[in-house]
Formats: sequence, C-alpha cells, structure tokens
Amino acid sequence: MKAKNDTAKVAMARLPYGQKSLHLKVPRGKGIKILAPKRTRPIADPQSYASEKISNFLDENKSFFLGYESRKVCVVVSDNTRFAFNHVIIPILLKELTDVGIRRENITILAATGLHAPMSHDDLLENLGGGVVDNFKVENHDPNGELVWLGRTKRGTPLFISKHFMEADLKIATGLVAPHFHAGFGGGCKSILPGISGRNTILKNHSFDMIAHDRARCGVLDGNPVYEDIMEAGLKSGLNLIVNAAVDSDKNMTHLFIGEPQTTHRKAAQEVAQDMKVEFDRLFDIILTTNGGYPLDRNLYQCVKGVVVGELMVKQGGTIVLASECTDGVGHGTFQKYMSYGRAPHDVLDKLRKDEPVDDQDNIQILARALTRANVIIVTGGVKPEIVRQMKMQHAPSVEEALRTCGWPEDKELRIALVPGGPYVLPVRA
Repeated sequence: MKAKNDTAKVAMARLPYGQKSLHLKVPRGKGIKILAPKRTRPIADPQSYASEKISNFLDENKSFFLGYESRKVCVVVSDNTRFAFNHVIIPILLKELTDVGIRRENITILAATGLHAPMSHDDLLENLGGGVVDNFKVENHDPNGELVWLGRTKRGTPLFISKHFMEADLKIATGLVAPHFHAGFGGGCKSILPGISGRNTILKNHSFDMIAHDRARCGVLDGNPVYEDIMEAGLKSGLNLIVNAAVDSDKNMTHLFIGEPQTTHRKAAQEVAQDMKVEFDRLFDIILTTNGGYPLDRNLYQCVKGVVVGELMVKQGGTIVLASECTDGVGHGTFQKYMSYGRAPHDVLDKLRKDEPVDDQDNIQILARALTRANVIIVTGGVKPEIVRQMKMQHAPSVEEALRTCGWPEDKELRIALVPGGPYVLPVRA
C-alpha cells in the first residue's frame, strides 16, 4: 500500500531534449504546477491530410495556376531550425504544381536562412527529402548575395530581397505558425523578412528600438512594429501564396493553412493562439522549461525563444531553468561575443545600443533583457559550463541539480511552473 501511495503522490514530467526526452519526478501538491496547452487533436496522417488540402486548393484555383505553366516559380522553405513539415509538404506541393503543367526546370526551392548559416547537403536532405534535393534546383539564401531593391517600408527599413525570388512569376512560401518572441507569430511573411532579405534589411527590422517596443512580444500582432514591417515587406515582394503548418507542443501537425499571405496568416495566428495558450494567475519563483526539443534546441542562440517563455511568467529576481541539448554548441559567434561582454546584462544592452547594427542583435538584446529580470540556468551537455557562465548564465548538468540550486525541494514556499513545450506555448496571464 505504501508503494502505491507514493506513486500516487508523484507525477512524471517529460521534457523535450534534442530528439529524446528528460524525465522529472514531480511531487504533487508541492507548489509545482505543470502548464501545457489544451490537448489539440493532432493530424493522424499528415501525408494524406496535406495532400488533400493542397490538392483541393489547387483544384479550386486551377485557372490561376494554369497561367504559370511556362513561367518561373520560387518556393521559399524554412531552414533546419524550424519543424515546418517541409519533408511532407514540399514533395506534395511540387507534384501538384508539375501536374498543372509547371515545368520542373522552372521551379527554384529557396531556403529562407536569413542571417543563419547556409544549410549543408545533409541538412537539405533531412529538411526536404532526397526526391526534392536530387530533382529540383535548391538554393540557400545569401543575405550578402544578389538582391533586388524595393524601396523602404513605412518604418524606414531598406528592402533588399533575394533576386532568385524577385525574378519568379509565382511566389510561394512555406513555414510554421507558432508564437514568436518578437514578431508575434512565425510563418506568413517572415519567410520574406528576415528569411530571404538582405543583411541591412534584417538588421533594421531587428534594430534596438524595434525590439525594445512594448508590442514586439510573443503572441502580439496589432501594433507590433516588427510584425508590421515584416508584413509590408511580404506584400511589397509580391508573395502570392503561403502554405503554413501548425503543430502542438509535441510537434505533431495540427493544421495546414493555405492562401494569400495577410488574411491567411491572421487566421492561422488566431487558431494557433487558442491551441497553444497556457493560462496562469500569478507569477512564479521558478520556471522550468525547454526549447521544444530538436530542431529548435540545436544551439544556444535559438534557446532565447525558450527563455522568453519563462520571462513572461517569472517574478522579478526569480529563476528560469531551460533544458536544451545544443548539439551545435552556441551556434552564433557574435551572440556569444556580446553576451560575454562586461559584468552585467545592462553592460550588454549599453554596448549593443552603441554598436548597432549588430548581427544577432535581436537574440542578444532579448536575452540580456530577460537577464535583467531573472537568473537563467541552462541544462545542457552541448555547451561548456565556463562558456555559459561567461554569457552571464549558470550551467547545470541536470534538471534536478538546477532545481536544487534554487532551493527546491527544501524551500516549501517556492512556486514552480513546469512548461515542457517551451516556445510551442503561448503564456497568458488570467
């Protein structure tokens, strides 16, 4: 009886970590709350679902697509930091396009890498599948390469967009609609800016004042200067169509949104906000979260997205514990250099403001901002402890050790929230 009683008092929490999971025994009724979105029914067969959705859309708009039979087509795809179901969606989309008469040699697949490193051949194979990589023209975007000038946005951002894309007659973008830490939601026209924009365009959109704006936050579109700038860039670029997936916090496909960029993305964001919402009534002393597992947790740079989830829910002076595998290490040299500058987060912010424009500026600025609110402990085997400490965070070899550092379980007054989904949730104060 004692063993059964002990089991009943413990819940097992699963934390995504790389392509596997960490497991934590959580005592019930000890000030610990597990926060996860409502259970959204995942798509049982993403292949069949995507095939039906894309086929139906092209059938309903066949006359439109027939007009592009002998013209150039560019399909922009997310890079390998996004779990956008490209390996499912792109082969289906390409088949449907060629079935309506568009010639294979007229189609270019353009990876929206922004300022990220270009994808290797192996990355492209994982992202798109061999059938696409071996049979279609596939290019990585180069933010310093051949670009087309489209003028300036209302906010003064100079619009330089990929020449590959601008030379196309039919322009399509895939992507993932999920909460985004400064653009409100991913997907939509983010494939254009920052995805296939020039370096100066991206740096202006990610500038200090834009990121510092109080509406440049996770889940916010209205009045968000970053989002509005992105949307204007997408419309000026002539983007015709988006094919955007949505996932649950376990990265199962839940929706596929297809249509013109503006209204389709708005509708998608509304549905995803409801699907991924987690409500809380009071701030917590400790937030334990993740970066959603692979591929988003492949480097420390991307982990700022998970930290922001904690920032929204933690008390001033509290602690955010984030578990991330970081197989690629820190990932971005400029990010590491700036986060290692000075003794305190305000030193980083001051230097960033003085030096801008700076590569990786958005992630640097947002992490430094979060560190002015809370301590951050990174649980990882992919970044050396001394490097994490140089970047003004703490390192722990395990989740249990990180929590013990915070005084748990001895301190019975601590309020702790476990948020396993990390960036795949949208925290909402009730």
